[in-house]
Amino acid sequence: MVHVDVDDVLEPEDRPRLEELLRSLSGWRVGAYATFGAGSAMTMHALALLEEGDWQAPPPRIAVIQDGSQPPITENLLFLRELRAVAGTEAQMLLALVGDPEDEDRLPPLRSFDFTDWQRKIDQMADPYLRLEMLAPSSEDGEEV
Repeated sequence: MVHVDVDDVLEPEDRPRLEELLRSLSGWRVGAYATFGAGSAMTMHALALLEEGDWQAPPPRIAVIQDGSQPPITENLLFLRELRAVAGTEAQMLLALVGDPEDEDRLPPLRSFDFTDWQRKIDQMADPYLRLEMLAPSSEDGEEV
């Protein structure tokens, strides 16, 4: 599941990199692709894809790609709760954050400050099967990019 703000800036050549970054974080391969974040119809389509999915090894594993440079607003947290409700209590969920897209890198690392902001909110959800990560590793040891 890719937030529309991230999906809108991706070029076709970015898709293989996105899939490789996800595979290196989780070991999962992409089985289906959906966007979310631009209204209830888009959200319902994304949730239906999950609900109607034919999972090879249930429970499902869901990767959510989000622009982490934007604060974790209620709408985004509500979507994660809706995903949890549809996927079931034991589905593995990975929330992978990207930084503010740039012309030369549309999937950049996230600043440490922004990651910490998201981490606080995700911790408050107390979901043992929801993992928060940076999609792309920082280019320097612990420094903000």
